[in-house]
Formats: sequence, structure tokens, C-alpha cells
Amino acid sequence: MKTVLITGGTSGIGLELVKYFDKGPYKVYFTTRSQEKADSIIQEHQLKAKAYMVDFSSLQSVVELSNTLQKDLPSLDILINNAGTWQMEFQETHDGIEMNFAVNHLAPMLLTLQLLPLLSASSSARIINTSSGAHRRDILHFEDLEFRQSEYNGISTYSQSKLCNILFSLHLSKKLKETISVNTVHPGYVKSALFDNMNPRNWDRVPSAFEGARSAIYAAESPELEGVSGKYYFKEAEEPRLSALAQDPAAAEQLWQKSMLYISKFLSKPQ
Repeated sequence: MKTVLITGGTSGIGLELVKYFDKGPYKVYFTTRSQEKADSIIQEHQLKAKAYMVDFSSLQSVVELSNTLQKDLPSLDILINNAGTWQMEFQETHDGIEMNFAVNHLAPMLLTLQLLPLLSASSSARIINTSSGAHRRDILHFEDLEFRQSEYNGISTYSQSKLCNILFSLHLSKKLKETISVNTVHPGYVKSALFDNMNPRNWDRVPSAFEGARSAIYAAESPELEGVSGKYYFKEAEEPRLSALAQDPAAAEQLWQKSMLYISKFLSKPQ
């Protein structure tokens, strides 16, 4: 029985992923910011899954989660980094870092690197990072990743964080050399609290959150993807609309080095 960890599992796409994997041959774990909400969801959907508390706006909280998981689990087969935020106004995390960049990129990067020992203990581990078509805006301000030196724009900072997800996946896939597969997925525009800021029209016509979960399910389960790494998927196919910048190894390397300046002090082992 494979073990799967889904971050942000109490609503939207994350909840759909938890419900899906809970019905299959998996031991399912998911993260939440509210134990009360997690308990309610487990009861409502009659889930076997177990929830772990974490606050992704605190890198120390991410470390504490990873430490607990390493004590509780012998191995991890599938890690789905799904949790995310979209803040339209400038906010700082507990660590004093711009919120979109920290929660969407730095937190899942730190969690993934901390959980590599558990993933390495699996015979065929897969890491799935959730990105977005917003990455195609090609916004990557290496000298101002937190948008402190220019006028803050929530759409731009969110788009940059989603590009960071892809570049992180690209660089990590090369570092791991396919010993652990690392891919990115695009869930599409679906019913999710993440899009509350868009004030969408015709909300009833927007696809369900489960439609958004399909990409991660495919990346996690498809036998065709065994040993495949460094790719970007939408639903059950490789997504061709990947920007040139998202495929640039030099940009991925530079982002890795910049990101390490934020998270290296939290890492158990140097990367």
C-alpha cells in the first residue's frame, strides 16, 4: 500500500485529491491549518486519512511538520504540493517574507527537501508540484523577488510564484537524476477558493475542483510516467504551453541559489 501526502487538503482541489486517494489502495495524509476543520471533513466524508497541522506562512512550522512525518512514517511514495495562496495586497509571513512567494514557493520547496529521506525510502517515489498557466506571464524579478522595490501587484507576484514552482521542479529533477520523479501540474481554472480574488462571472459554468485534481492524479498514478521527471502536465497529457523561461536551466539554477538564501538555515542537511 502506497503512502501519499497532500498539502492543503481541506478544500478545493486538495480535498478532492484526499477523497480520491482515500478510496484507493493508499495510506493518505494531508495538511491543514485547522484540526477542527480537518476532523469535520474526515467525519463528513468518512475518510481513513490522517491530518497534520502546519502553517505554510511559517518556515519553522514546515520544519516541525517534516520532523513529525519522519518520526511517524517509514517512507513516502507520493508527495503532492498543492497548498497555496493568492494575496492581492502586500503581506509578510511570520518570517518577514512576502506572502505569495513564501507560501507558494519557499514552503513547498523546504518541505520537499526535508522529506527527501522519506521519499528516498520508497522504491518509486513521485513529487508533484502544483503550478498554473499564470506562469506564462514570465515574471521573475531576481533582484526583487518579494516586490519590495516596485509597485506591488498581486497578480504578478502570484504568477511569479507559479513560475518558481516549475523552475524548482526542473532543477530538483536534475539533482535527483530520476531516482525520484519530480513533475509539475497545471490544474486549470476550476472552482476553488484560490480564485475568489478574480470575482469570476458565470461561476456555475466553471469546472469542478475535481477537474482540477485530474492533473495531479495522472502525475501520481499513471504507469506511463514511471521514471519520467521534469515535465509539466495538464489533465492526462503533457502540457505544450510551457513558456521558454520555465524551461531555462540557468534560470532554474539561479532561482535555486536565491531560494536557498531564505531556507538554508531551516534545512536539516545542506543541499
